[in-house]
Amino acid sequence: MTLLKVENLQLSIYDNPVLHDIDFQVDAGQTLGIIGESGSGKSLSALSVMQLLPKGSKATGSILFDGEELLDKTEAQMCSLRGDDIGMVFQEPMTALNPVQTIGEQVAETVFIHQQVGRKAALEIAAQTLEHVELPNSEFPLSRYPHELSGGQRQRVVIAMAIALRPRLLIADEPTTALDVTTQAQILALLKRLTSEHNMALLLITHDLGVVADIADHMVILRHGTVVDSGETGTIFKALRHPYTKALYEASGHVPERSVKHMLPEVLLDVNAVSRDYRLPRSGLFSRPDSFRAVDQVSFVIHRGENVGLVGESGCGKSTLARAILGLEKLQEGSITINGEQVLADMQMPASLRRQVQVVFQDPYGSFNPRHKVKRLVGEPFYLLDSPPAGADYDMAVTEVLESVGLAASDADKYIHEFSGGQRQRIAIARALIIKPGLIVLDEPVSALDVSIRAQILDLLAALSAQFDLSYLFISHDLTVVRSVTDRVLVMKDGRIVEQGDTEDVFSNPQHAYTNNLLDSVPVLPGADNP
Repeated sequence: MTLLKVENLQLSIYDNPVLHDIDFQVDAGQTLGIIGESGSGKSLSALSVMQLLPKGSKATGSILFDGEELLDKTEAQMCSLRGDDIGMVFQEPMTALNPVQTIGEQVAETVFIHQQVGRKAALEIAAQTLEHVELPNSEFPLSRYPHELSGGQRQRVVIAMAIALRPRLLIADEPTTALDVTTQAQILALLKRLTSEHNMALLLITHDLGVVADIADHMVILRHGTVVDSGETGTIFKALRHPYTKALYEASGHVPERSVKHMLPEVLLDVNAVSRDYRLPRSGLFSRPDSFRAVDQVSFVIHRGENVGLVGESGCGKSTLARAILGLEKLQEGSITINGEQVLADMQMPASLRRQVQVVFQDPYGSFNPRHKVKRLVGEPFYLLDSPPAGADYDMAVTEVLESVGLAASDADKYIHEFSGGQRQRIAIARALIIKPGLIVLDEPVSALDVSIRAQILDLLAALSAQFDLSYLFISHDLTVVRSVTDRVLVMKDGRIVEQGDTEDVFSNPQHAYTNNLLDSVPVLPGADNP
């Protein structure tokens, strides 16, 4: 039975057309994947179904839910459907959750509003729903707050909020984008189970073709607000009949060309038996505080010109280790040296050492001051130089580094909001390059990017590494990316390096059970060379 049918949907915002004749349908018990890059209209299609469109929007066409036209319903009528018959899981759980309310209160809110039951009864249903999404009350009491949970656990809470009243349609907007591979596999398995158990229709929005191949029965591919391809998932992957579908497929499995370069014998970074502890809150007024060891006796080296990957689940200690290398975390044990000089934390690290290592963050927009133009943003690291360039020399240095990452000299006079996500990441790389460091720490630099933009950034990183003999510490939960851009890989679990070696050797013949588990959790892209 067709539960949701969208026909000739057109959407304009302040008379600017953004969706053009969108057609798709999903049956009860089935999963429909909506694929496309940023700006393709994926989320707006879902928000049209929910009637949660931005101000100035005008939608025409037809959206039939169980035979009823949603475009004709009033806001009050839609409020009775949202959360009851139609649930939605948003991409970023920390944004979707209220940080000052407990998880029990937030799941119970939907029940309280729609079923008009008492608070106690609503909390009982909330506890049962959280148990249903594998957050048992014995381990995750209703009194917990969102910040006390991991990313995967928070996403389970958001799913619990959406399914508390057993909706007939669940819309999931990029529900696994920021999750590590094992947590992603768990969330996808959970969504599969819920769809099957409750005969629920699932509308899954994503840019990850591997995720769609794993879970969706049918798929729709959008580009510039238009459906360019649709059909059964297996048929689409087998035929690749539309050029854009083929381009997305090729970009998903893209391996950058890396010129053969000889790793220099010089050790650039030496991490020796490093440990980092965090003090936990006291359990009682007079009790001694316990500590949590986030990094435990980690040792490895990176040679000049070598690219090393660091992989592991969220909470394994990857980012803590990266901050220690950058001189932002104080060590309890061990030492870190760059070019033989010891890294010190607490603002004791000299500028001469700090300019040897730079960082590119996951979210480029969050790492820039939006009030400054690109020329000032890119030139910020110059403060580390004894004699920073000024005037025409400053402008020339900024122009050269922008052009080296594929941007134009005129981009120096723009603000960061004027650029796309991929362009912002290029600017972040330019900022890291401008003082010619030996090592760049890349913390999830492509996880939030569309597949085609991700391919461009990976090509750029490979070219820059060869051109400038750069060393990378590439931190990522995307094993496919790590395999394509690194020479060696370190596998981290519970603060320890459990396996390391040449990237291809580790991926082809993993020795540790945890590495095997990571590789088994990677969504398989049909016909591609998967890890």
